[in-house]
Amino acid sequence: MISFITVLLTPCRWIPGRLIPIVVVSFLWCWALMCIEPSSSSAPSGSASPRPQFAKEPGSNASRNDEFTDLIKPLLANYCQECHWGEDAESELDLSKFDTMESVRNDHPTWEKIVDAISTDLMPPEDSPRPTDAEVEQIRSWFLQSIADNPNAQVPVSTIRRLNRTEYENSVRDLLRLRNDVFDNPNQVVITTEYFQPSTHRMPDYVLAMSCNSYAQRKPGELPGISELPGDPPVMHGFNNDQTTLSLSPVYMEASLALAQSIVNDENFPHQTQLRDSLFVAADASDGDLLTALARQRLTTFLARAFRRPATGNELDRYSNLFRRELEKSDYTQAMKTTVAAILASPSFLFRRDRATDEGGNDFARSYAMASRLSYFLWGSMPDDELFQAAAEGRLSTDADILVQVRRMMVDRKIKSLATDFGMQWLKLNKVNSARPDKDLFPGWYRKDSDSPGVSMMIEQLLLFETILVEDRSILDFINADFSYLNRSLMDWYYIEPEKLIGYKPDTESFEDFFRIQWPTRHRGGIVASGAMLVSTSATTRTSPVYRGAWILEVVFNQPPPPPPPNVPALDGDGTPGKANTNVREKLAVHRANATCAVCHDRIDPVGFALENFDPVGRFRKTYPDGSDIDATGQLDGEVYEGAARFKNVILRQKDRFVLGFVKHVAQYALGRALRITDEPELERIAARVAEREYRFSVVIEEIALSKLFRTSMLSQQD
Repeated sequence: MISFITVLLTPCRWIPGRLIPIVVVSFLWCWALMCIEPSSSSAPSGSASPRPQFAKEPGSNASRNDEFTDLIKPLLANYCQECHWGEDAESELDLSKFDTMESVRNDHPTWEKIVDAISTDLMPPEDSPRPTDAEVEQIRSWFLQSIADNPNAQVPVSTIRRLNRTEYENSVRDLLRLRNDVFDNPNQVVITTEYFQPSTHRMPDYVLAMSCNSYAQRKPGELPGISELPGDPPVMHGFNNDQTTLSLSPVYMEASLALAQSIVNDENFPHQTQLRDSLFVAADASDGDLLTALARQRLTTFLARAFRRPATGNELDRYSNLFRRELEKSDYTQAMKTTVAAILASPSFLFRRDRATDEGGNDFARSYAMASRLSYFLWGSMPDDELFQAAAEGRLSTDADILVQVRRMMVDRKIKSLATDFGMQWLKLNKVNSARPDKDLFPGWYRKDSDSPGVSMMIEQLLLFETILVEDRSILDFINADFSYLNRSLMDWYYIEPEKLIGYKPDTESFEDFFRIQWPTRHRGGIVASGAMLVSTSATTRTSPVYRGAWILEVVFNQPPPPPPPNVPALDGDGTPGKANTNVREKLAVHRANATCAVCHDRIDPVGFALENFDPVGRFRKTYPDGSDIDATGQLDGEVYEGAARFKNVILRQKDRFVLGFVKHVAQYALGRALRITDEPELERIAARVAEREYRFSVVIEEIALSKLFRTSMLSQQD
C-alpha cells in the first residue's frame, strides 16, 4: 500500500497536472485506513466505574432466563409475531430463533435495534396493537439488565475520523503556535476573551462581548492569503464532530493540501508563528549536511506534536529526506515550509485515531490516545505540552491521573471552546442568524446602525453557558437560572427598565456592553424561555408551538420527535398575518385529528403551548394581536401547567429526566458518535453520580471522562 506520506515525498513541483494522481492515491489510502475499526469487549485497566444499578440487582443466568421466558417472549408474541416470525419474517428479522437467553446474548446488536425500535415507537406499526408504556419499559429494562449481566456485551467503539473544521483550525493554531486564529470558527460569536478567566471561578458583572458580526470587525483569521476548508455537516442534535460524516473526499483532500501550503507561504506567517526561530530559521545556512541534521532534530519534536504521538523511525526518515530534497532546490526556510505543509496534509495529522501502533504492530502508550481524546473533548484542539508530558510518562491510565488533567484543563482559558462549540451546537444558537421575522409586523428587529437583537440573544445564551461552566454551578440553572447577561438593546426588547436592574440607563449605542442582572420576573431565565430559542422556533409572522415543543423535547430531554411526514399542509391556510395566531390551538387540534399526526403532536404541542405568551420575536405578551386571550396551558407526563414559569417548575420536578438528557448530549459530543441503547447503563450511572454531587457542571465532565464509554474506545481487538 502506498501511503500518503510516500506520495508527498515524490520530488515534484505542485502543479495541477501532478496534483490529480496525488489526490486520488491519497483518497484511496485514507479510505482504506478508515475501514479499520477496532472493537472491544472489556474495559480499560484502571477504570473504577461501578456496575450500573437498575430497579433490581443483576440476577443469575437462571433468573434472567426465567424473565425472558415468562415476560419477554409473551410480549414479543403479542406484538411482533404477526410480522417477524418464521421463514417469511419481514425485513429478514425472525424472532422465533431467540428461544433462550443465551441466543439473545449471542446477538446483542440485533436486540439493540429491536429494543430501540420499540422504545422510540417505530415499531409495531401504527395500525397494529402497540405495547403499553409499562410494557415498553419492561422490555427496555430487561435488555439493559442483560447487558449489565454480560461482561462480554460489545461496547461501541469509535472509529478513525478526520478533524472537523474547528478542530483543524485550533490544532494548526496550537501546533504552529500562531498568535491569532487561522480562519473564523462559525460558532464563535463573541471574539473578545479578556473577560473569560476560568481560574477565578467567577464570571464578572460586566462583560465587553464584541461580536464578530459587528461592523465586520475581523477578517477571516489573520492570514488573509490562505485557502478555506469546507464546513462539516451536522448530524443528530446538531453536532458536527460525528465520525460518520468526517471522511476525506478528493475535494477535501485537495482543499487540505492547498490550505497547508497557503498557511506556511502567507506573507504574514513569519510574524504570526512563534516557531520562526526554533523551526524555520537556521543560523548557519551553508552546510547542507549540518542543515539536514538540524532539521531532523527539530522535526523529531515537531512530528510528535503534529501526530499527537511519537513518530516512527520511518516517518522521521521520510520527512527528513523530503527536507533534504527541497533544500537542494531552495534555502533552509523554504525547505522547512514545504516539509511542514506536507505534515499538515498528512493523514496522521488530519485524522484522529483512538489508538496508534508502529509498523511492527507494537503499541504506543495508550496515554497518548487519552491525551488527544481529552484535549479534543474539552478544548477542541491538540494536547498541550503538559498533556504530552503526562502521556510520555504514562500518567493518564488511572482515574486519579485523568481527574488531575481534567480539573487542570477546566480552569485553562481554552475551555472556552466547550462553550463555543458544544454550547452553540447543543442550543442551536446559529439558527437565530437565519431568523427573518416579518418586517411589517416587527420593524424593530431590523436596524441600520447595529446588530439585530438576535445577535445579542446568542451572546446572552453563550454567557449563561460560560457562567455555569466557570462557576461550576448546577446544570439545573440551564432550566431556571435567576440571572442573565443583557445589554441595553435586550433590556429594551424585553421591556425591562435598566435602572431597576443595574441602577442607570446605558447608552443604546453600547450594544457590546453586557451586564449581569437578576431577572425581575420568573417567566424569563434559563434556556427554555430564552429569546434565542423563541425566535429561532417561530415562523415569520406567528409563533409555532410545534417548533418550540420539538426544540424542548430534543434540547432539554434529548428525546427528539421523528421528522414530519412529507407533504404536510401549512398550518395557516389563509395566510393572513394579522390573524395568524388567533386560533393556533384550534388549528393544531384539527391537525391532530389525523391519527398519523396525533402520534407525535400529542407529545409536541402541549410542551410548545407553555411558551405561547412569547411572540415570534421573543417578547412577552398577554393577548394575541387581535386582542384575544392566550391559552398557555399544557401538560407534561400528566403534570398540568400554565405559562413558562410553571412549565419550568414541572421540568425541575422531573429533573432526573433533564439531567440524563444533558449527560447524553455531552457524551455524544465527547465520543463523536451517535449513542446506542447499549450505552444506557453507563449513561444512567453518570446521571446518578451527577445527582449525588449537587448536579455540578464539572461532575458531568469528570464522570464522562472517567466512563467506560470514553475510555473503552481506546481498546483494540487484541485487548
